[in-house]
Amino acid sequence: MEMNRWKQIGTIVLIVILTFELAWLGENPWVLTPKGALVENSAPPLPTLPEETPAPSPTPSPTPYIPVYDEDELWKLAIASIYYPLESEYEVETSIVEGYFFDARAAGALQDMLDAARADGVSLYITSAWRSRAYQAELYENRVYRFQLEGYSREEAEIIGATVVARPGTSEHELGLSTDLLTGEYQVLDSGFAETEAYAWLQEHCTEFGFIERYPQGKGELTGIIWEPWHYRYVGQEVAQYISENGLCLEEYLAQVGLLPE
Repeated sequence: MEMNRWKQIGTIVLIVILTFELAWLGENPWVLTPKGALVENSAPPLPTLPEETPAPSPTPSPTPYIPVYDEDELWKLAIASIYYPLESEYEVETSIVEGYFFDARAAGALQDMLDAARADGVSLYITSAWRSRAYQAELYENRVYRFQLEGYSREEAEIIGATVVARPGTSEHELGLSTDLLTGEYQVLDSGFAETEAYAWLQEHCTEFGFIERYPQGKGELTGIIWEPWHYRYVGQEVAQYISENGLCLEEYLAQVGLLPE
């Protein structure tokens, strides 16, 4: 009887121990989990990453605006040079501006520019404007002759002379759109004009009236003419401002818009 009672007590103790062990294993499931296996709900969930937002496309840079005239205004862009000579005498209707002929369509702009300069105390005046083919030929021959007197051959004198006075058919004066300007304080057509108050005024204001310095410094290879700070050409206000702001000569602008003669 005593033996049976101890067996019963041992059985009860064993049941109690097994109960506690099973309870402990239930609270610690990783004890029964093979190494490396995943345990459901064993760790807090990973944070959800926000969906990637594509980078915004860069705004394209605006295409620089290049003014271009309609066909009825292309007369403002006529060109005559050693590279693009006129085939025949240029026909143009002229008006008189202070004793000189100028294209009638641009004469008002020239007069307005002269008046504005004088209102600012700058005494600009015209020394040359439209020229006929015959008069241009006379000026050119006189220049060639002067170089011959300096010892140059006729061929050499013609080449050098053409850099100072354009050959007939290659002068913009024949278009009636160009004018040579001087001032009461400086009356010589040379680079010294660039040191005058008049030149400074023209550099600041000529585009307001549609004019450009036609043969700027450093552009001789393109224009075929030496620097002439006194020579101004009407091209219209919009194109004049574009040419000036971008440091171009007329040839470069015409090339940009596809209007340079072949």
